[in-house]
Amino acid sequence: MTMPTDSDRSVRPPKAPKVTISVENFGPIERGRIDLRPMSIFVGPSNTGKTYLAVLIYALHRVLDGFFDFLPVMAYLPHDFPQSLKTIQKVFGKLNSDSSEFLFSDLDEEDRKNFQSVFTNPEFVGNYLRSELERCFGLDAASDLIRMSKDCDESCVSLKIEGAAEISWNLHMGILSNSNIHTDGKIEDFNLKRVEDALEKKAEKIFSGEQITDIFANLSSEMKRPNAHYLPADRSGILHTHRVVASSLIQRAARADPAPPGFSGVMADFMQSLIHYDESSRHGSGQRPRSPMDDIAEALEKGTLAGRIRAVSPSLPDSYPAFVYRPQKAERDIRLTQASSMVSELAPVVLLVRGNVRTGDTLLIDEPEAHLHPAAQTEMATFLARLVRAGVRVVITTHSDWLLQEIGNLMRAGALSEKTGETEASSEGSLRPSDVGVWLFDREKNAEGSTIREIPFDHTEGIQPGDYEDV
Repeated sequence: MTMPTDSDRSVRPPKAPKVTISVENFGPIERGRIDLRPMSIFVGPSNTGKTYLAVLIYALHRVLDGFFDFLPVMAYLPHDFPQSLKTIQKVFGKLNSDSSEFLFSDLDEEDRKNFQSVFTNPEFVGNYLRSELERCFGLDAASDLIRMSKDCDESCVSLKIEGAAEISWNLHMGILSNSNIHTDGKIEDFNLKRVEDALEKKAEKIFSGEQITDIFANLSSEMKRPNAHYLPADRSGILHTHRVVASSLIQRAARADPAPPGFSGVMADFMQSLIHYDESSRHGSGQRPRSPMDDIAEALEKGTLAGRIRAVSPSLPDSYPAFVYRPQKAERDIRLTQASSMVSELAPVVLLVRGNVRTGDTLLIDEPEAHLHPAAQTEMATFLARLVRAGVRVVITTHSDWLLQEIGNLMRAGALSEKTGETEASSEGSLRPSDVGVWLFDREKNAEGSTIREIPFDHTEGIQPGDYEDV
């Protein structure tokens, strides 16, 4: 019997929270609701809002991940500052007690109202969401996200989090035609002791008398931790030109030239990950231990690319890394511009997973099947399943029947493993059906926008959007 390798072993993190997102009049989407699974798949015709929803998830993740680490401090800043200091000191006094539990419900009624006001105060969540939505979508105004309709003047988004470290909460956001965003929300009970360490760091800034505006800026920056990663559909083109574009931007800045046509935030973030990619941080340099992501990236290189993607360190201090491909048994590297479209398409996937993605992160990929032969598309399905089993939340948009069929096969294998009681390691590459959600974006005849509905998994048919078979 063959023993499983390190890359075959699962590294399942604690159970992820249940995240439900509802949208109305958002971009091409008239209405829809999804609940994110460890693997979430968006399918359907072009121009129905799949990428819109994926970018929304990315923006929400950047703003709201770790939200409760900062909420107790943020809750008091809009109010009279001297009185707020007294209230915060009182809260920290309870946090520093020997008790292992200090619940939200233990706060005074006025303090609980201060917490809730963070959702409705335009200086907090709504302000951060507006700027991040405009940045991620590359828009001049958030109102551009409102679905084009004579009867529509507001776009609505609802977010519900359940089971996140015993914290449950709701957020409702409305984007108005003047680009203002109004927010409302409700916080369920939670244990403030869980965020005690993070609070102590924020308290130091407040008690030292730092300006409130500076605290806002610090909180805004810290709230946007880079643990969501987006691979846009045109990633291979950016990979080929990132050094030229980056140099051009710096030259324009030095000459104070007008800014060139801007990238959307997801494109800019992806380019930044390339510019800052550090080959020395990989396993073997002594700077960090080998992670499950190294094994997963290496399996894709060996099984699908039949070669190795690597970064060539810049020769000058202010230059940027170049990325090359070395085929198996070859003695020299070749530029990605000389490699096949498949290699160019998968190179950024390999680089991002190996260099940036960690267990617990969210990875969003537009059309992971692009430029891949059908056999390679099925191998991509296994690659995505390995990421899920390593504790990465995966969101993809796709038009590929081959990819969906193979994911269906992996779900059948996962169902069989659950039924027979196989171990996690022996069922490597499979997917538990409960870990996968597939949503169809479709526009009904004469409808102004698309709607979203879940495609149920069928043990016989697998995952099969109805229009695929019709075509």
